[in-house]
Amino acid sequence: MKKNKKSIISAIDKDNLKQVEMGLILSSILVLGAFLILMITMPEVTIKGIGAIFWKVIAILGPIFEVFTFLTFLFAIYITFSKYGKIRLGESKPEYSMSSYIFMMLLASLASAALYWSFTEWAFYYKAPGLGIKPLSTNALESSLSFQFFHWGITNQAMYTVMGVAIGYGVYVRKCKSFQTSAICCSMMGEGTRGKSFLGKCIDFCVIFGILGGLSSSLGLVVPLAQGGLYQLFGIESTNFVKIGIIVVIALVYTFTSYLGTHKGMRVISNGTAYICIAFLLYVLAFGPTSFILKNVVNTLGIMVDKMVRMSLNTDPIRNTGFPENWTIYFQAFYLNYLAMMGIFVAKVSKGRTIREVGIATMLGISAGSWFLFGINGSFSISSHLTGKVDVLGLIESGKGDGVIYEILKVLPLGATLLPALMLILVVGFVASSMDSASLALAETVTKVGEPRLSMRLFWCILLAIIPMSIILTDSGFDAIKQIAILISIPFVLITIYMEFGLYRWLKVHDKKYH
Repeated sequence: MKKNKKSIISAIDKDNLKQVEMGLILSSILVLGAFLILMITMPEVTIKGIGAIFWKVIAILGPIFEVFTFLTFLFAIYITFSKYGKIRLGESKPEYSMSSYIFMMLLASLASAALYWSFTEWAFYYKAPGLGIKPLSTNALESSLSFQFFHWGITNQAMYTVMGVAIGYGVYVRKCKSFQTSAICCSMMGEGTRGKSFLGKCIDFCVIFGILGGLSSSLGLVVPLAQGGLYQLFGIESTNFVKIGIIVVIALVYTFTSYLGTHKGMRVISNGTAYICIAFLLYVLAFGPTSFILKNVVNTLGIMVDKMVRMSLNTDPIRNTGFPENWTIYFQAFYLNYLAMMGIFVAKVSKGRTIREVGIATMLGISAGSWFLFGINGSFSISSHLTGKVDVLGLIESGKGDGVIYEILKVLPLGATLLPALMLILVVGFVASSMDSASLALAETVTKVGEPRLSMRLFWCILLAIIPMSIILTDSGFDAIKQIAILISIPFVLITIYMEFGLYRWLKVHDKKYH
C-alpha cells in the first residue's frame, strides 16, 4: 500500500514537472547570474558597454518605435470601438468588479516609480522641453505636465490593450491551453504548444528576462523613496542593512499576496492601496492650492490632446536635442519591457469581459488613474516651486530627487508626519501589486498547460527580491540591468505586429462564424 502511494506521488510530481519549462528557468537564471558576475568583476566596462549599445539602438530604432506605438494605438482603438468590441472573452461573468479590475491593472502598470515621478517629472520637461519649446519659459512650464500625461497615457497603454486581448482571446475563445506568449503565437500559426520551436523558446526567454530585469530594478529603485520616508519619520540613516530590510519587507508582502492568490491577495491589496492613494490625493487637493491644481490639470489635458499626434511622431531631426530619445522613445521601449507581463496579467483578470471593456479599462481607465495622480501631485509641486516654498529644481539638480518629495509635503498640514507615513504605505502597496502581477506572469510563462503551481509563483517572488539585493550589496547600480532588459525586449515590436495581424484574422473568422 505504501509503495502504491509513493508511486502515485512520484507520478504526480513527474507529471507536474513536465508542465514546467525547466530549461527556460535555468537558462534565464544562468544569463542573469553571468550578468551579475560581470557587474561585480568588471562594473565600469559592463555599465559603459551596455549603456553605449542601449543608446545607440534607441537612436537608430527610435522612429520605428514611434510609428509602431502610434499604429498599435490606432489598432487598439479599432478593435475596442468596432463591431469586434462586443466579443466576450469567455462565456462566464467577469470575476472582478470594474473598480477592482481597473485598480489591479493600474497599480500593476504604474508600480512605485509613478509616486516619485508624479512630483518631479515636470521639472525635467521644464528645463529641457520637447517640440522646440524654449527651456524655462512660461510655455515650457505650462506644457511640462502634458508631456508626462502623454508618456504615461493612452498611446502607450494601448500596447497593453492589444496584447491582453490577443492572449485573452486565444485562451478563452480559441481554447489555447497556456497563457504563454509563444503559445498564443503558435496557435495563430496553427501549431500546438508541444514541440515548441527554438523561436518560441526565445520569445519566452525575452519575456522572463524582461520581467526580471525591469521589475527587480523597479523594486531596487523604490528603496531610496522608502528610505527617505523612514528618515523623515524616524531619523533612520541610509545603509545597506536598511536598504535590504526595505526590500525584505516589501518582498514578504507581495509573496504573501501571491500565496493568497489574485482574488484574495492582489485584489485586496490593490483596492486598499488605491483607496489610500485617492484619499492622499484628495487631501493634497483640499489643503493645497486647489484652484491652481484644477486649472492646471484641465489646461494640461487640453495641451496633451492638442499635441498628441505631434508628440507621438516627434523625432526632432533638425534641432536634435535628444528629447525624443531620452523621453518619448525611452518610455516606449520601457513599455515594451512590461508588455508581455501586462498582456498576461490583463488577460488573466479579463475573463468574461468584452473586448470593448478591456480596451476602455486599459486605455482610459489606467490613463485616467495616472493623470489623476500626476495631475494633482505635479501641479502641487509646480505651485510649491512657483511660490518659492520649495526649490524643486535646485533639489533635483543637487541629486536629492527623492528628498524633494518630502520637502514638498512639508508645505501641507501634517506634511512631516501623516503624509510621509501614507507615502510609505503607498510605496509598499504599489510595489507589491506590481511584483505580484510579475510573479504570476513569470509562472504562466514557464507553465505549458493549466494553472501555474503555487510553488512556482513563490519561486519567482523570491528571485525578484534576490536580484535587487545583489545589486545593492555590490553597489552596481540599476541602470545596466534595466537597459539590458529593454534591449532583450525589443523583438516584441515584431512579435506584437505579428500578434496584431493574427488577432485580426481571428476576429474576422469569429465574425463570420457567429454572424
